[in-house]
Amino acid sequence: MKNITKIQSSIKEAIEEYETLRKVNAHIDEIDLQLKAAYSNIKLMDGQLDKELKDIEEIEKIGIKSLFYKTLGNKEEQLDKERQEYLELSLKYKEYKKEVELMEFERDLLSKKLNSLDELEMRLKTLKAQRKKEILSDNTNPLKSEFQELVHQLDVHIALDKEIGEAMLEGEKSLKIIAGLISHLMKAEDWGKWNMHGNNRRAKYVKQQSIENAIRLLPSAQHQINLFIRELKDLGENNIAIRLESIHFNKFRDFFFDNLISDWIIQQRIRNTLSSVEATHSHVQRICLSLKQEAKTVKEKMRILHEKQENIVLS
Repeated sequence: MKNITKIQSSIKEAIEEYETLRKVNAHIDEIDLQLKAAYSNIKLMDGQLDKELKDIEEIEKIGIKSLFYKTLGNKEEQLDKERQEYLELSLKYKEYKKEVELMEFERDLLSKKLNSLDELEMRLKTLKAQRKKEILSDNTNPLKSEFQELVHQLDVHIALDKEIGEAMLEGEKSLKIIAGLISHLMKAEDWGKWNMHGNNRRAKYVKQQSIENAIRLLPSAQHQINLFIRELKDLGENNIAIRLESIHFNKFRDFFFDNLISDWIIQQRIRNTLSSVEATHSHVQRICLSLKQEAKTVKEKMRILHEKQENIVLS
């Protein structure tokens, strides 16, 4: 118990020192905000001083017989007034500059204290690790079983968080590639409508190209969805089955004829295929939304478990 007491005491001292430095860091942030405003005011006062000095120089240039004499009144009186304003502003400027210098000095002084923050964080981390080992190695410690269970639960949730992240990544990739399929099929459907009543060669060409693009994209889409399903199975979602087996793109080429009936048939196939792909997209999208919500839940549980571990380590 003596070693444990010593480590606990060291942890307490390190935490107190860390809290002090954290307050120092917060104070530095506050000073930085004040300095930012001060620098802006100094710049403004610089401009005002320049203006006052120019006003004095302009009055000094005015001759007694100047046309401005009547509007300015007595030249010496006007000069005294401008010089007084300049002097007052200059004194205020110097006083403000001095305040800024003091704030800069204080900030630099406090910043030096923060040099040991990284080293302190590492020391605290090492002390906590030592304390965890002591708890787990001491069979007489009543906290051991509770701490072991927390460690186990945290490991489980960390692994789960990783699996969810991997599944979300594959899900987003799946949504992207399925969206590409939908885009090609919608183009084929639109151009097909233009070609329903007439011999539009461009419509026929674009429709055929759109379908062929969809055909080329299909293997990649199915492969990506298979990867997504595999990640979901790793999460235990064995009941999830997403398939594009009902989509037979390769048969579309058999229906490219230039008459109304065959064009109507292919148009129906495009609509059916598009509907199937859109349904798949919606399905994957719902699963991705569920995964995002689950990820938030897991992260919150991890936070709580970390907090419970910390409480035991620091007890």
